[in-house]
Amino acid sequence: MANLHHIASDELSRQKWLSFERYFARSWTHIFYRWKYHRVMVGQVVQAILSATGSKAPLVLELGCGLGSGIFETQSMCDSIGNVRWFGLDRDGQAVSTASVFSRFREAERCLPPVHFLTADLNAVPFGAATVDLVICAEVLEHMADPQAAVAEIARILKPGGHAVITTPNPQNPLERFGAAIDILLRGALKKMFWSGQDAVTAPPLAAAVGLGHVSVFSYKTWQGWLKEAGLPVVKKVRGPLLFGGPFFDRNRFVSGCLIALDPIMDRLPGCYLLSTNLGMVCRRHKGSQS
Repeated sequence: MANLHHIASDELSRQKWLSFERYFARSWTHIFYRWKYHRVMVGQVVQAILSATGSKAPLVLELGCGLGSGIFETQSMCDSIGNVRWFGLDRDGQAVSTASVFSRFREAERCLPPVHFLTADLNAVPFGAATVDLVICAEVLEHMADPQAAVAEIARILKPGGHAVITTPNPQNPLERFGAAIDILLRGALKKMFWSGQDAVTAPPLAAAVGLGHVSVFSYKTWQGWLKEAGLPVVKKVRGPLLFGGPFFDRNRFVSGCLIALDPIMDRLPGCYLLSTNLGMVCRRHKGSQS
């Protein structure tokens, strides 16, 4: 029995080690991707919505929160907005337990409000109909076999007039599509060159397609139609980062630096929404709607 406990403890320690050791935690170009994704695509958008909301104690819920890094970052950006109730939900009970510990540290060390974490499935969220002011669902729907069911659940729990901030991979990025076409002509040589330098333990294998565990990657038009059908029309599009990062960009600092410098310029130019690795969509529940 003691041996089994030791094995379980070792595996938990290994998973925590991998969260720091994995390639994408160390790639400087991927750090830029994470910064823009957390701070601009989600954090700034949530901050603007909460600043304008009329609710006295808005309830914010992140679906698929994992270890809580996303909702912690968003909460920190919104620390000047009082009386917000923060919740995170994930089906991984171990991740939820760890996130809860992190939240207690943030309360004690930084005097921040608590984030309440729950273990549940995204298709059966334990909140009543029309009880949530703002839902964050970032880089989650692409991992679900039936994303429309999750969208319907988001619509169910949102209050009329409430918002959903959704991000998901962009399969229509012209740069990536061009690269994929060249890779086919070169029989995979471009992809191997691009990812050369990663390790098999902490980064995806070269055989990975769109991404690890991505089973529902669709165009913006498809998502827009599904969201509108569920009563969650897109009211604002938020452009994602141009770079996802990787060994090629880590090695070629000049190329990466130029692309990173162009990124905020492209945010302000018309027609650049699809020139990004991710789609950001802000949706609003119809005010007269009740699920």
